[in-house]
Amino acid sequence: MPGLDIARQLSEAYPGRGDQIDQLLTLLGEPGEPTPQSIFAYGPSATGKTSVIRSLFEKYDAEGTAYAYVNSVECFTPRLLFERTLNAWTGHVPSAENKYGNYARSDNLVDFVNTVREVLSDREETHYLVIDQAERLRDRGPMLLTSLMRMSELTGCNISVVLITTVVWDKFRPRHGGAADPVSVFFGYYTKQQILDILVKDCPVDEPESFFLTFVDAIYEVFHRNCADLNELRHLVAMLYPKFVQPVFEKQATRNEFSRLFKLCQPYFAAASERLYLREISTSEWQKYSTVASAKNNPEDVTMSIYQMAESSDGLDLPYYTKFLLIAAYLASYNPSRLDVQYFARGKDPSKSRKKRAVTNSENALGGRDRQQLLGPKAFAIERMLAIFYSIIAEPVDSSVDVQIQIASLITLRLLTKTSAGDRLDGIKCKCNVSLETVRAISRSVRFEIDRFLYDFA
Repeated sequence: MPGLDIARQLSEAYPGRGDQIDQLLTLLGEPGEPTPQSIFAYGPSATGKTSVIRSLFEKYDAEGTAYAYVNSVECFTPRLLFERTLNAWTGHVPSAENKYGNYARSDNLVDFVNTVREVLSDREETHYLVIDQAERLRDRGPMLLTSLMRMSELTGCNISVVLITTVVWDKFRPRHGGAADPVSVFFGYYTKQQILDILVKDCPVDEPESFFLTFVDAIYEVFHRNCADLNELRHLVAMLYPKFVQPVFEKQATRNEFSRLFKLCQPYFAAASERLYLREISTSEWQKYSTVASAKNNPEDVTMSIYQMAESSDGLDLPYYTKFLLIAAYLASYNPSRLDVQYFARGKDPSKSRKKRAVTNSENALGGRDRQQLLGPKAFAIERMLAIFYSIIAEPVDSSVDVQIQIASLITLRLLTKTSAGDRLDGIKCKCNVSLETVRAISRSVRFEIDRFLYDFA
C-alpha cells in the first residue's frame, strides 16, 4: 500500500498523530531500503504509541512476516522473546499439528543470531522487531538491550528494532554503552480538541453525534484536571453516558435541557471522580446495578454510585496481605501514635484497655472533641504502618511475599498518598486514602474486627 494512503488512513483513525505517522513512514521508507538500526518511540501512557505503530505495520506489511511484535511483559525471558520473534518472521504458528512447538529453539543470544542468519540470509526486505514496554529489557541482563539494538550488525541482515516505552532515552541508555543512540519519535499528550475527536468516535450508532459531543466535552471539563489518561476518560464516557441520557428516555427531560440532564447525573460524576483509576466495578456491572437509580427515583436512590456499590461488596479486590497493609495504614492514619502500645502490643485486649476520661473544656457544644475522622487522615511513617501490620496479622507472613512491592502498589492505586519528598529514600510518610466504610468492608473480607482497634470512632 502506498505510503500516502497509509498516512491518510491512519491519520483519520488516530486524530492528533499525523506528525508521528509521517515521521515513522519516512524512517521505514520502501521495503528493501536502508533503515535505522533502532527507532525509539516514547511518550506518556495512553498517547497512542502501541496502537499507531501496530496499525502502521499491519498496513505496511500486509503478509505479516516482515515484522514481529512482542510485549516484554508477556515475553518475560530472553528465550520467549527470541522464539516469538522467529515465529513471526517465518510465519510459523504453534498448533496441534506441530505439537505447539516453536520454529526453532533459542536458549541464548548466540542461538538467536545464528537462526536469524539462516532465516533472513536470502531476503532483501527490511525485517522489524517491535518491542512494547521495552523498559523492562533493562532488567534482563546487561547485554540484551545492546545486542538487540545492534542486531543488523550481528546478523549481517537488514533488521531494525522499534522500542516502545514511556521512559526517556537518558534513563534508558545502557550504562556500559555499546549502542548508538536511536532515532527518537515522541508521542506527546493530546490537546483538548484531539481528545474530543477521539472520544466522539465512541458515539453509539443510534445517538446524535452533536449531543454526544456535548456530553464528552462536559466529561473532559470535569475530569481533565485529575485525569490525563485517555483510556480512563473513555471508560468514564462508557459508564456515565447511559446514565446521562436515561432521563431522556424516561421523559424526565429533553436533549435540549442539557443543564437539567447534567444536574440529574451529577451524583454519578461525583462518585466517579472519587474513584478514578481504581476500576472497583466493571462497566457492565455498573450498568446492571445502577438501573434502579434514575430520575424517577428518590434522591437517595439516585446516589447509588460506583463508590457505594464497591463498598457494599466484600471490599476491594486486593491480595490477602495487601488488605492487611491497607487496614494497618488506616489505623496509622487515624489512631494517635501514643496509643500504639495500648492497641497493638501482643497479649493485650484493646477493648479492655480504654479508660473513661472526664469532660474537658476543649470539647465543643455538641459534646465531642475535634475527632480524627472529621479532621481527616494524618501522615504516618511507613515503619509505623509495618509495625502495626505485623501486629494485627494472625500468622507469620510468608517469606515469598514482598511487602515493599505491595506498598508501592497501594501508592500506585492511590489508596495511599505519599506525603514526603519524592527523592527521599528514608523516613517515607504516607496518608491513607480510603473511607471508614471501605476499610470496614475490607476488614470483613479478612475477618478482622477493625472497630476494636479504632480510637474515638463511636
